[in-house]
Amino acid sequence: MRLTLLLILAAPLLVSAQDGRFTMGGRHTALSGTSVTLDDGWAIFNNPGALGDLEESTVMVTYRNRYNIEGFHVRGGGAVYHHRLFNVGAKFYKFGDDIFSQQIFGLVLANRIQMVSLGAGFNIIQTYVEGLSTRRAAVLELGGTAALSEQLVLGAHLFNFKHGQVHPTTMKAGLSFRPIDVIMLNVELEKQIDTPEIFKAGLEYAILPSLFIRTGLHVQGNEVNQSSVNGTYGLGFLIKGFVIDYAFTNEPLGMVHEISLSYRILKKQ
Repeated sequence: MRLTLLLILAAPLLVSAQDGRFTMGGRHTALSGTSVTLDDGWAIFNNPGALGDLEESTVMVTYRNRYNIEGFHVRGGGAVYHHRLFNVGAKFYKFGDDIFSQQIFGLVLANRIQMVSLGAGFNIIQTYVEGLSTRRAAVLELGGTAALSEQLVLGAHLFNFKHGQVHPTTMKAGLSFRPIDVIMLNVELEKQIDTPEIFKAGLEYAILPSLFIRTGLHVQGNEVNQSSVNGTYGLGFLIKGFVIDYAFTNEPLGMVHEISLSYRILKKQ
């Protein structure tokens, strides 16, 4: 009974938080979402514009345990095919259970021209509520990155050109500073039209060529000039072509864990 009451009270809050923020990946989560400049396979979720820099075909899956409540968990995955002229990817995302769920099926196309990488995506968002009709919406997204120098990368992403109450427009812009090969510092600002902005920062440090530690924080304001601050933490492992990423954060409603697995189809030398 208490679990049912919690679901009823928290569901509107979580549904609102999900729309327009269909980002994925343990690396993304551990860096507090500062992924707009990252050119890994998870760019199909986080910024299709960064996908043009990817030089390997990749397949990936992820599982996000939110508050240890089955109905709030997130599952997703996708695949990216690398061609010398462009990269194309497909993605799948699911939040919820048999009572309420949101799913995304999407396609992404990206290309790099000198220092600039551009990409676009087409998504079908399906929302299901038990006892009601299933709703579907087509959503477009556009993003890009620019290598300002060997140490600085700028990125931006716009999700959903047609703003609405059910699926709001989400805008992100960020900068990645990479002073040396083993350190990356990211900052990012995210804004939905009808909600306060979110400031995010993330740090990645390579202890070894195959072992990474990550942390970050995000600060979100609200309508009464107060703000909430949450920290994130994580690890990354490289094992030949496999990449394993783990992330942890403690949100107001409870703990969130995410584990991701990617396989990079390495080029033959």
